[in-house]
Amino acid sequence: IIEYGALFMNIISVENLHLSRGDVKIFSNFSLYIKENERVAILAHSGIGKTTLLDCIAGLVPKESGCVNSPKRLSYLFQEPRLLPWCSLEKNVLLPISEILSEKEAKSRAEFFLSQVGLLERKMSLPAKTSGGEKQRCAIARAFAFPSSVLLMDEAFQSQDFSLRLKLMQLMEKLLETEKRTLVLVTHDIREALCLADRIILLGKRPVEIELDIKNLRNQSIPERYISPNKEALEIEKEILDLLCRK
Repeated sequence: IIEYGALFMNIISVENLHLSRGDVKIFSNFSLYIKENERVAILAHSGIGKTTLLDCIAGLVPKESGCVNSPKRLSYLFQEPRLLPWCSLEKNVLLPISEILSEKEAKSRAEFFLSQVGLLERKMSLPAKTSGGEKQRCAIARAFAFPSSVLLMDEAFQSQDFSLRLKLMQLMEKLLETEKRTLVLVTHDIREALCLADRIILLGKRPVEIELDIKNLRNQSIPERYISPNKEALEIEKEILDLLCRK
């Protein structure tokens, strides 16, 4: 009763998911529930199925059986910015919203979120004329400009250098505070998870199982949480590392 009740209380519900790649069973009877405005980080070894799980939530991967309930509109921030090189930064932000909003509202949202990420003065620049950090900030603006209640992130900061990664995490935290999105974040970086998430899920085995589910995190600010985590965060980090190193 509790499990089926949870199906109606959560913004994302994955219920008894079954999915294979060829002869390899990725998910078998896998369930996961995520509440509205939760910030969930998913950790696991490479190849376990983290990105596949995000794609299932986004409806991009056909499942064999089971039930995946999530909002129809989702924002997805990928590993690469995925900007169209022949379009300006503003046009890249406008493209996903131009069909669902009026021209005036779409332009207003694009300009607002470009200003939030510090790119309003560069809005007419082509991606080739911008840095890697600026491209990723544009991708963040595009994700938030799209009117959705859920943001999926797949290792979105992995290609950035250390200082830029911290700045992007600070920017992401600020936007999440003001825009109130549910976040599902896939990462290999435990401290990134500790910075952005209030819940960390560690996946393991094959078919995939939830090996660890830690809730009620986030009691330090960035960058302190990343550079000098407190005792509680260090204990969580050690627990996760111990489990990962057993594989």
